[in-house]
This record gives sequence, C-alpha cells and structure tokens, in this order.
Amino acid sequence: MIQLKAITLGYAVPRKDFDATVHSVFHEAVNLRPITSNRLLTLVTAGCADLPQGVRMATPEGFSFELYFKAGDWLTCRGAVLADDQEQIEIDLAPAKRWKCSLPSLAADDITPQVVAAWTLVWQALNERQRSYNAEIQAAELWHAGDSAQSTIRNRVGELIRELIEAVRNLDASVGKIVARLIGLGSGLTPSGDDFLVGFLTGLQCVAGSNAMRLIYLRELWKLVIRLSHQTNDISRTYLYHAAHGQVSSRLAGLATAITKCAGREQLVITTEEALHEGHTSGMDTVTGLLVGLATWGNGSFPV
Repeated sequence: MIQLKAITLGYAVPRKDFDATVHSVFHEAVNLRPITSNRLLTLVTAGCADLPQGVRMATPEGFSFELYFKAGDWLTCRGAVLADDQEQIEIDLAPAKRWKCSLPSLAADDITPQVVAAWTLVWQALNERQRSYNAEIQAAELWHAGDSAQSTIRNRVGELIRELIEAVRNLDASVGKIVARLIGLGSGLTPSGDDFLVGFLTGLQCVAGSNAMRLIYLRELWKLVIRLSHQTNDISRTYLYHAAHGQVSSRLAGLATAITKCAGREQLVITTEEALHEGHTSGMDTVTGLLVGLATWGNGSFPV
C-alpha cells in the first residue's frame, strides 16, 4: 500500500467522514462521486492546480493514479484518512490546508492603462496558442461572424458567444436561452462551451465592482448556469457549479488577479502559461472566457 499526504483541500471537500466511488481515472487526476452528492471530488497530483472540489497531494515523481484506481472502485474516508477498498492507497487528509480562491474585485471605472496592457498581453498569447492548436474557440474571431470554411462547431460557439456578450452587456433577462445552447457544446472531456462559461463568469465577477445592477444580474446568471448544468457531463457540471459560486481553480484565479492587479511582465507570462496549459484546450477556452468577461463589463476599456 502506498501512503500519501494531502497538501490542500478545496472548500467543497467534506469535513466529515464520507464514502465515494471512482467516477473516472486519469494520469494526474481521479474523480470521485460521493454517495450523498452528485458533485464530483477530484484527487490531483502535487503539480496540478488547487481546485474548489480538489484534494492536492504530495505525490512522488512518476506517480500515476492509473496504477491504483479504476472506475467503480469504492473509497471510504474515516477520521481524515481516505482509502480504497482494495487497500492499494491511503491518503492522510489531516495535514492539508483548506483552500478557497479569492477573486479580485475591480470597478469598471478603475480599469487603468496598466490593466489594459496586462489584458492585451494575455490576449495575444491566447490567440497564438489557439491558432497553433486549431482550437474550437478562436478568441480573435469572436467579434465578427466566421466564414463557411470554418468548422460548424467553431461557427456555432462563436455565434453564441457574440450573442451572450450582447445580452450580458445589456443586462438582458432572456440570456438563459443563450446559455442553454452554449452549455455542453463542443468536444473534449469538458466541452468548449462549458470551459468558456467558467472563465466568463469569473471575468464578470472581477469587474462587477459594487455596481448593484450588475451584481444582481450576475447572481441570476449563476442560478441559470446551475439550473442548466444538467445538460452537460458530470465533470463539466462540477466546474460550472463551483464557478457559479465564485470558485475556480487556483490557476484561473491567479491569472485574473495578475491581470487586474497589474503583475509584472515576467509574472504575468508565467501565470498565463500555467492557465493556458490546463488540459488539451480547456485552459485556452477558460482563459478566453475570462478575458471576454472582463471586456464585456469593461465599459469599452479593452481593445476588442
């Protein structure tokens, strides 16, 4: 049996004993389904981001969850020790620190040229990465209709995002019909539309400031996303749920902070690369959402 210690526990990890089954297994992560909840928990290796629903562990070099877990395995957590029924792995949760992200708050009127410069640097890096990967979402194309030569999914996602931007800028109460079409749209473990929404909600929250109308609208948008999240898969639904409670990964929160707090260029480049590298295209899609969310309520401050 291998014994590991947890480094951090996301705010959503139960504080009491619980039972769970293995939902899905990957090299650096394993998703658990608690018996009493339909929202997943995620175990991740030391080099991964902290997650709202995550347990980040001190793992040795070369460690892979695929060597210890398979879908359907049963785990129990008793006295802050999480173990599988095959007695292959034991995780001590007691030493871990509780982790909860704290997103920055910036009134649109306080957006400085330095914030715009930071946003622009990230935007340029994002566009370069999306072109090289031929990603389903191309940030540079979001502000105008695509041509017929592009993929159908890319056109559909782009069209819906443009509609979403317009609706949210106008605080349009009918935004739900747009969100309903975006959730679950796209390929991948977490569809592109879902990843975009996670970032978009984050960006909006960062620039809502103390604007009462925007804060009310954002809370209603959160409720919509939670209500409609049943349209997508279990993994995406978990991320959408937490984003609709203002909680996202440490890398996305770190990038939002770096942009709005005008981090130095070197730190901004590092933070951008970390956020963009999440998954195959998930990081790119989420960062697109973040930047578009900031621009949507940025009162014309950003160059898009």
